[in-house]
Amino acid sequence: MRRIRGCCGRQIEEAAGGDRRRAALLAALAANESGGSRLAFRFVAENHQRLAALLAGGDSVEGVTRAALEKRLKQASAERERAELLKRLAGVHGYTGIPGYLAMVWKVPLETLVDRGRHFELAGRRLEGLCREFGLDPASQAAEIGRAWNAGHPNGRTRSALYSWRLEQRMRLYLQESWEGVDVG
Repeated sequence: MRRIRGCCGRQIEEAAGGDRRRAALLAALAANESGGSRLAFRFVAENHQRLAALLAGGDSVEGVTRAALEKRLKQASAERERAELLKRLAGVHGYTGIPGYLAMVWKVPLETLVDRGRHFELAGRRLEGLCREFGLDPASQAAEIGRAWNAGHPNGRTRSALYSWRLEQRMRLYLQESWEGVDVG
């Protein structure tokens, strides 16, 4: 947690708007999702299936419409490039593992999801959206938010059975650490 605070503490604090619990939650999500790696990427087969179903005429995926997805995929010149782009859109990116397709919703380049200066701003935006969608309170429902973040629903099954426990422990550690002597450059 000290490493995450050291490399991104300022960005986390800005994204949290001064709310210490929200900052601890974002930092713990970064620890759980990527171990604090800005360039982390993980392909999510379920997201790929949802996007493929959208292309076949299914419902929108968290604000991504079929027309928007088709338009984005047409930017790739060859079928192989389109398939690779679809995989990148289905994957999760950066410190907190933001789904690639959300870049389309937010109208930012996919690369923005791994930009240290913008990642936590976007993670904060996603956090707000999940809290609104599921009626969650970051001050008291960190475990549920962690499950929604990792599994798509507050009652979802995370990749690790210890995900929520680790999230809460890492939040506690982040809150306990002193800012003194830590470079938040």
